[in-house]
Formats: sequence, C-alpha cells, structure tokens
Amino acid sequence: MGIVEQFQQSLFFQWKEIGKWKAQSIWKSFFYLLCLVLLSSLILSFSSFSKTSKLDYEALLTEMEPFVLSEKGLDYTGEPLIVPIPVFDTTVMIGKVTQRATTDYVVTLQGDGFKFGKNGLMSPNITSYSRLPIWGSKQEYTNADVLKLLQENESQLKQVAFFYQYMKAFLQVMISIVFISIIALVSIPFGRGASVSYRRLWMFGAYGMTLPIVIKTILKLTGFFIPYFGMMYWFAVIIFVFLTVNTIKRSA
Repeated sequence: MGIVEQFQQSLFFQWKEIGKWKAQSIWKSFFYLLCLVLLSSLILSFSSFSKTSKLDYEALLTEMEPFVLSEKGLDYTGEPLIVPIPVFDTTVMIGKVTQRATTDYVVTLQGDGFKFGKNGLMSPNITSYSRLPIWGSKQEYTNADVLKLLQENESQLKQVAFFYQYMKAFLQVMISIVFISIIALVSIPFGRGASVSYRRLWMFGAYGMTLPIVIKTILKLTGFFIPYFGMMYWFAVIIFVFLTVNTIKRSA
C-alpha cells in the first residue's frame, strides 16, 4: 500500500481499513512519522518567519509611549500593548492585557517584574527584572536602547531563530518517538488478544498521529486556541490504536 493511501486512511480514522494492513518494517513507520512531523514543522516555520518579517518593530518602538526598564522595575504609563514574536512562538505583553495570545509562550512585563509561561498556564509568581542577564555597564533601557540592540544584533537574532526552529522540530520528532513507543508498550496486553505484535502497535501509533498533527498545524496557522489540546492530541493517538486493534480482534 502506498504512503498516500495510508495517509488518507489515517487522516480520516478509517481503522477498519487500517486493521487490514499487513505488518511493515518499523523503519517505514518511522520514516512516515519523520516526514509527517518535519513537514508540519517546515510549514509552521515558514509561516512564523513570514509573520515576523511583516512586523515593524522599529515603528512600534518609535511610536509607543516611552518606557524605562531598570533592575528596580518597568516605568511605563502607556496603554496595554501586545508584541508578537512568531519566530520564537512568543508574545510579549506590556501592562494589563486581557486579550489571549496566539503563540505558545507568553511574557508579561509588569511594573515590579515579569512572568513567563505557557499560553493559558502562566505562573502566578513574578520574577524580578534584576534577575535578567542584561545588566552590567547598562543600568536602564529605553525605547531607543532596545531598538539599537535589535538593529545591532539582527543577524545574530536570525541565526538564533533558525536554530530554535531546528531544535523545535528535532524535539518534536524525539517526543513523538518516545510517546508512541510508550503507547505501543502499554498496549501489548490488549494487542496480545488479537495477535498484534509490538511492531504493528508502533505502526498504528505512528499513523495515528496523522489527524492530530494536521489539526495542530491548522490551529497554529490560524492562531486558534483550544485549551488542553496537548492532552487531546495524545488521547486521539491512544484511541486510534485502541479502535484499530479492537477491529482486528472482532474480525479474528
């Protein structure tokens, strides 16, 4: 069976058809998973770089209300501000912003300190600005200082962004392999009743990631946020494996 047909059946959760698949090399399943994750990562990376390139940070820093950032705190009296940095999956929020960010991570800058956390799971603790590794000969930063730093380190920031995207894709592959291996391992007792080997369980887990990854990619591209999607992501893979093995068991 071709990889395109396997993709289609996996995407639409056609577990009755998938249960008829013959056992294949675990390397073919791994190659499919690798292509799936890397393609999603490539699309999202291209989108994040494209979105970032369209943002005019120079105009933002020039036109926004003046601020002074020091070890003691942030002096800013302007309106609450949202500064997205898509290439790093981060949104910087200044002041009491009520709008939800569309990136994975959020940094909130307040008068007495800052918070950093996962979108929707922010830590209640505030970290002092004095703990930032930016203090030395420079005791405070203004709009002009931040703009100068961005201009002077533009090429380095691009390199860091590319490295970040590369590491994010690598970690996604590794996390997927680990979780699929665990799902296949704990499914062995259930699969034994249908004479399904660990290799086939791993295969089902790899192809079961098709729909969750497609949905995740679409959500990232559109900026739509679903609470606890990470939990639902892996729960969908478990359901996929369970339904496929159950189909094999019933047809035996």
